[in-house]
Amino acid sequence: MKNRPFLWLVVATLLTEFAANLPIGAMPLALLRDRALPSEIALAMGGGLFAQLFGSIPVGALVDRVGRLVTIRAAVVLMALASFGMAALHGPLWGGLLMALRGFSMMSYVTAEFAYASEIVPPDRTVSAISTLGLIANVVFAFSPAVGVWLWQSGLQREQFAIGGLLTLVGGSVLWFLPAKHDVRGPRRSRLILMRSAWLPAMVFLVAVTMQSGVNGTLAVLTFTQRGIANGALIFTSMALVTAALRYPAGRFVDRYGPRLIAIPVAVAEIAGCLLAARADAPGQVLLAGALLGVAWSAVVPVGVALFLEHSSRGTRGIAMGAYNLSFAIGTSSGALLAALLVKLGVGYEGAIAACAIAPAIAVPWVVFTMRKTPRAA
Repeated sequence: MKNRPFLWLVVATLLTEFAANLPIGAMPLALLRDRALPSEIALAMGGGLFAQLFGSIPVGALVDRVGRLVTIRAAVVLMALASFGMAALHGPLWGGLLMALRGFSMMSYVTAEFAYASEIVPPDRTVSAISTLGLIANVVFAFSPAVGVWLWQSGLQREQFAIGGLLTLVGGSVLWFLPAKHDVRGPRRSRLILMRSAWLPAMVFLVAVTMQSGVNGTLAVLTFTQRGIANGALIFTSMALVTAALRYPAGRFVDRYGPRLIAIPVAVAEIAGCLLAARADAPGQVLLAGALLGVAWSAVVPVGVALFLEHSSRGTRGIAMGAYNLSFAIGTSSGALLAALLVKLGVGYEGAIAACAIAPAIAVPWVVFTMRKTPRAA
């Protein structure tokens, strides 16, 4: 096969993403069974977001210093440990800690994976290769949380997390076939770059459009279940399917028209999706809200990656992807904190997801008119 390393990445992504996303659907139900309060469930489900917030930059630096392969293999082991822990340990404290370990390990995996993938394809295909791996993750996310809910309702409850741990190890095993010749490690005595000011507009864009993910990840399943919808994870399914369908054309539009122009329809679709989700109380409305968010999300990865790649080189690719993940973590963590706060104030999901419509309306115009392309940093 012409590009066998990319095939191994695809296989590993399929299995590990499926296993790691089962708790998005099932963990809120598990914590509810443990008699946790709604605010405790929201904080526990946000544990992974907070781990990504503090770990993204250090992991990015680690990827550049010790290499992509060491990091991605270690991340798989941690992902499996998180899943096994969820099968055995109960309560919101353990739930939050294990969701934090899950989030940290997934973030480490993605950072190393994206950096490694950028080395196994020609430079003019870097964004599309990374976007393809993101597309696969979105396809899996289309049904994994819903499967987690269905398994829970069918009687396979915390046992599904143990099965997920085994699937993670199976998927991660193929990573040992990745050739070391594509790995990149920075010189030990080279200057360590942790952040570039040129990345700030890209980070602002990603923070603004990912806040809704934090709100939905913490409150959507419980909210839509309480509104009488049989499977509260339908919004994730709809969003991920539309994202998967539109990711490739979105990437091509970014290649042709540039990331700043495509950021505009991203903002429009996200605002509409958030406002509809706020009041959705029927399956059709939930599916439509998810579809609108999927239209936006289809372009988020190619737009964000393109903005970061404009100002990074091979030697800083890991830290650039770390900053990329940090942006996601800031946005999703902010959304999770907003959700927990508004639950405490009695406003709940409706107010939190509606508030997420404001961020892209403010941020995207600033990004479009202030960020200009400059030569890629050496």
